[in-house]
Amino acid sequence: MKGPLAEITEILRRETGIALPAAREAALHAALRRAAPGTDPDAFRRAISDPVSGRGLLDRLIDEVTVQETTFARDRGQLDAIDWHSLLRAARAAGSPAIRVWSAGCATGEEAYTLALLADEAFAPAKAPVDVLGTDISVAALAAAVAGQYRERAVRALAAPSRDRYLDRQADGSYLVGERLRRLVRFRRHNLAGDPFPPRGEAVFDLVACRNVLIYFGHPLVGRVIGSLDGSLRPGGLLMLGAADALMRTTGRFADRVTGPAVPARRPGRPLRRPLGRKPARSREQRLAAALDAADKGDRDGALAQVTSVLADNPLDADAHFVLGLVTLEAGQPAEAVAALRRALYADPAFWLAAFTLGRAHDALGDAPAARRAYERVLRTIDLADHRHELILQQVDIGDIAAACRLRLGGRP
Repeated sequence: MKGPLAEITEILRRETGIALPAAREAALHAALRRAAPGTDPDAFRRAISDPVSGRGLLDRLIDEVTVQETTFARDRGQLDAIDWHSLLRAARAAGSPAIRVWSAGCATGEEAYTLALLADEAFAPAKAPVDVLGTDISVAALAAAVAGQYRERAVRALAAPSRDRYLDRQADGSYLVGERLRRLVRFRRHNLAGDPFPPRGEAVFDLVACRNVLIYFGHPLVGRVIGSLDGSLRPGGLLMLGAADALMRTTGRFADRVTGPAVPARRPGRPLRRPLGRKPARSREQRLAAALDAADKGDRDGALAQVTSVLADNPLDADAHFVLGLVTLEAGQPAEAVAALRRALYADPAFWLAAFTLGRAHDALGDAPAARRAYERVLRTIDLADHRHELILQQVDIGDIAAACRLRLGGRP
């Protein structure tokens, strides 16, 4: 992008953290037309600099470019792993009468209401001792969250008994959030890219959920946001990331608390590791798991040693090349990552997660055409039924990866 459009893109990046690639130029033009009909990019750039009216105009553009669509009970398996009773014990031990929950980047509110619903079910028939805060940068999304009225598509993952208990069916077929959930949830505006953590006036939280938001941020911001979210937790609290977001984070720096100790049976939001026993890892699977575990802990040398061992046995092991690419990319070596990921795709041309990571590596190198080819390849090859890379792909949400690729290719998720 050039000229006024490039300046607007940079303003959006500073304001929201969302990186808009050149491929999204047409989409940005369309968003400008919706935010300010009849205004060209240069006039829009001048208008948002006005100290009186500029802020409101910029907010309208933010509403247009931010992703505001989600659903109730999305990635339900991850949510079901939350141990609400353990969280309550920890909260009360710290002097809080209720579990404090933050749904960061909540869009139109479905996740915030879902967390309240699950907590209420966990403590039924008693009133759920939980306080859920939902935040988002979009004023329009927050207004929809407060209204709490959703179409069938947004609630389809909820079982019928939950719909009947917590939502009121309207004459037009929509669903309105009932008072039982509303009393547990509140909303306010917060900008993950620039506002304080935790939000002003808020104490620390027992559970912070920020799922499938970071995939839309530029790479340098991801680690800072995760660190700030982590710092918003009470000691022993749980930070829950989406699986696709976990692929975007800087490995290792927050390994001890990204999933928190509250859910020992399963580690939501961390698709790239499996618990290891104390016995030495000898099989291929154990060595790959050890490599991923070392990468999560920031032990680059340990990860590389395990990967090298696997590749010594089989130079065409696609998973091993993928892990090598992931580790080198997170170490700030995108050229080395490109080479490793290309080898992974040579060994398995349909390894779509390797193609997605290759796109990220090309982005880091500033090679937009190559990145575009990689993201197009993801959309051509992504396959829910392909279990050949189960160790690597466990818990990765295909929909989120596809949405991230479409966004980078210039469309809406």
